[in-house]
Amino acid sequence: VPQMKRPEDILKWKNEIIAFTKKVEEFTGNEVTAEKLAESIKLHNEKRKALQRVYDCRKSKCLPISGRDALLMTQISFFDDPVRCAQMCNRLADELEQRIKDGVSVVPAGTKRILVTGTPLAVPNWKLHNIIETSGGAVVCEEMCTGTRYFTNLVDETKTTLDEQFMALSERYMKTNCACFTPNTGRIEDILELVKEYKVDGVIDCSLKFCCLYDTEKRSVASALKEAGVPVLSLETDYADSDAEQLRTRIGAFIELLNG
Repeated sequence: VPQMKRPEDILKWKNEIIAFTKKVEEFTGNEVTAEKLAESIKLHNEKRKALQRVYDCRKSKCLPISGRDALLMTQISFFDDPVRCAQMCNRLADELEQRIKDGVSVVPAGTKRILVTGTPLAVPNWKLHNIIETSGGAVVCEEMCTGTRYFTNLVDETKTTLDEQFMALSERYMKTNCACFTPNTGRIEDILELVKEYKVDGVIDCSLKFCCLYDTEKRSVASALKEAGVPVLSLETDYADSDAEQLRTRIGAFIELLNG
């Protein structure tokens, strides 16, 4: 178990959730009950399952959605109404599943499949996906907080008391393989697993300039991928467009290398 995910750490995080709940109750005047929390846990699990359904469609050889569109969905899910979000994501998944059956792909056959990992990409940060997908690649998965980390792992819905529910929440969130944990070997295992699941040809590991955490992990991610025989490109960027041409050159060269 990583040093920061021991049973005592999960307990500490549970206590933080309890302290936060008290603040929320004070601020809103609403009491948090086991019934209400159970309802909310179920609701957010439904949203996670709906997001997962869309991502499952991206595993298909026939790619029914661009990475940019999938990223936008994930970005919006952070602040959309959760009921509507789950509904719309499920509707999108229905459409994508039908597209796969009909053989409707958004890219030509043989387009190189890219997994993007690193710092989360918040609205309006579509630069990286845009450059990859106009340089001959297709983004099929994001191992990011604006990606698989957001919806992987559900909260246990069987707990009936507040105390058990807080513990279930803590356990779920402590499974997240964020670079704020050290050592963070779980993230590398996730990347290697996702490479297989999404039939990935190459990985782009990108950190934002202020994000030292993902910068620190670049070396271990690159060496694990090289060892597994997976081509990897490490990049650093920010929200500005000033480096777009430089990124286009490097990403274009990387995709050319994949096309061999």
